[in-house]
Amino acid sequence: MFLFSGMNQDEMEQYKEQKDSVIFLIDCHSSMFQVNPNNYGDDNDGDTRSVSFVLRAALSFMKNKIITNDNDKIGIILYGCDKTENSLNLKNVFLL
Repeated sequence: MFLFSGMNQDEMEQYKEQKDSVIFLIDCHSSMFQVNPNNYGDDNDGDTRSVSFVLRAALSFMKNKIITNDNDKIGIILYGCDKTENSLNLKNVFLL
C-alpha cells in the first residue's frame, strides 16, 4: 500500500480502519436492455446493452472494494423494474 504525501504510519492505519458505504442505483427500464450501437462490447461476449456495461462496472468496483477493505458496505437498488421489494413500498424499486 502506498503512503499519501504528508501522512505518517499512524494516520494511514486510521485511514485503513474507516469504512466506506456505497449504494449503486441501477436503471432497469426496458431501454437499458436494448442493444446500443454506441456501446462497444468487450472481447468476451460483444454485449452492447447498456445494462451489461453498468453491471460489469458495479461488479468490478465490488471486487476491488473487497480486496481493498472487506469491512466496506455495498448496496444495490434497481429502479424501473417490474418487481417491487423495498421497505417503503416504492413502486418498481427493488432492493438487493
